[in-house]
Amino acid sequence: MRLLDSLLNRLTMYRLTLYYLIALVAMGLALGLAGLVPARPEAVASTTAILLASCWVSNLLFARLWRIRSNPESSLITALILALILEPAFPGTNLHGALVIALAGVVATASKYLLAIRRQHLFNPAAAGALFSGLVFGGFASWWVGATYLLPLVAVGGLLLLRKVARFRVAGVFLGVFLAANVLLSVINGMPTDMILQSLGFVFGQSAVVFFAVVMLTEPMTSPKRFSLQALYAAIVAVLYQPQLAILGHNLTPEQALMAGNFFSWLVSPSWKLRLALHEQKQIGPGLYTFTFEKPSWFRHRPGQYMEWSLPMRAADSRGTRRYFSLASSPTEDRIMIAAKFPDPPSAFKAALLAQSAGDQVTAGELAGDFTLPRDPGRPLALIAGGIGITPFRSMVKNLLDRRERRDVVLVYGAASEDELAFREVFDEAERTIGLRPVYVMGPITAQVLRDVLPDATRRRCFVSGPPAMVDATTSALRSVGVRRTSIRTDFFPGYAAENRGARAATERLPNGHRAFG
Repeated sequence: MRLLDSLLNRLTMYRLTLYYLIALVAMGLALGLAGLVPARPEAVASTTAILLASCWVSNLLFARLWRIRSNPESSLITALILALILEPAFPGTNLHGALVIALAGVVATASKYLLAIRRQHLFNPAAAGALFSGLVFGGFASWWVGATYLLPLVAVGGLLLLRKVARFRVAGVFLGVFLAANVLLSVINGMPTDMILQSLGFVFGQSAVVFFAVVMLTEPMTSPKRFSLQALYAAIVAVLYQPQLAILGHNLTPEQALMAGNFFSWLVSPSWKLRLALHEQKQIGPGLYTFTFEKPSWFRHRPGQYMEWSLPMRAADSRGTRRYFSLASSPTEDRIMIAAKFPDPPSAFKAALLAQSAGDQVTAGELAGDFTLPRDPGRPLALIAGGIGITPFRSMVKNLLDRRERRDVVLVYGAASEDELAFREVFDEAERTIGLRPVYVMGPITAQVLRDVLPDATRRRCFVSGPPAMVDATTSALRSVGVRRTSIRTDFFPGYAAENRGARAATERLPNGHRAFG
């Protein structure tokens, strides 16, 4: 899994999705030549070309009208999804169908700008374009991507996407509820058992349910940000998706079910994007920097949450112009702070971030995350951080400190050297005033270290944050000293492994002896 994560971390979510969709279209063309999918290869090729052109051009025009920077990868992804779900049309034999497809691409792009609140679109763009095509011209999506011979690639690529965006549970809830609702409605309608089994085989073996679950349903921007709401959202869409369910005499199409779910998501978990001006950039250690931004008066977050940050960049690498950073600042503070470790040389994104000056603006949005302290103040806690994984804990501890809330909390903070310990002044003050017990470890946090510094680990709720390898190793160490899996919460930084391979290797070469102090 570490090798897989290392490979995935070299790509942004957008780039991985783009490659996945390109592979599906290419496979669809090959299978079309063999007559194994219900779409002619010339129709698939022309439909894809039309959608790529209409989405690309319309995205540039709308971005210019709205005076914002366009995201070309996003427009390409929308085009390819539409190419896989709309009924393909070859202009030479179906000019009307080709024009409708081009218009569907324009409408899908327009929905990102017109159906948006605080610079964030409400509905899945591809679903909006497909719905428009169906309602206005009667050309409802055929979802030909659900062809049986495409299912292996849909499934394998879908697993990689879910691994990248950490949405396995969401897709699992959707598929589980879909299965249960399908069986229940079949029984209610008096369908014989053999027909129920045949129906399930068709749904999961010859339809686009899997593609819908891994690509459409889990899109981060139009789904809730916390798992409890994500699960409810997935369940609602799974029920509405049912072909046997009629609402006011109407069976919802998959795109209608998804857009209804998107609206629910906006009601319970509204999304937005902020334009934030940089206030100060500060070096706090070797390769460690903090960035503080002006904070809107209405902005609220929970300690431990993260946001997606994007920068205006002329030249981006394969990981794109966006990153996720935990908020290091407490909700009680007047400014928003993030922190990052910069390898040598830094990625294109981090080089651009480091080049920012006071007053320069960045875009932040998609506030999300369940890596937050339990509401019960009586629960003993252990906060275990590796390297820059300390950022969410700085937010949590600073919040407790400013509110003078005493809790039974032990902070175990591992770093390669003492001068790489960030925010120590906050933790030391919390030790003096609210009883935090910080323990600083030079080297990997092994099972023996945990036995030494956390003899009562089994009675604590343990939070682990850091690079993926550290999170995996620490989780295993906690399990080996008797901590139950349900008492462990994890957070990690997916870009860390790809950008800090040298630093991580240096840490792993440290001797087995550890020096703990504090």
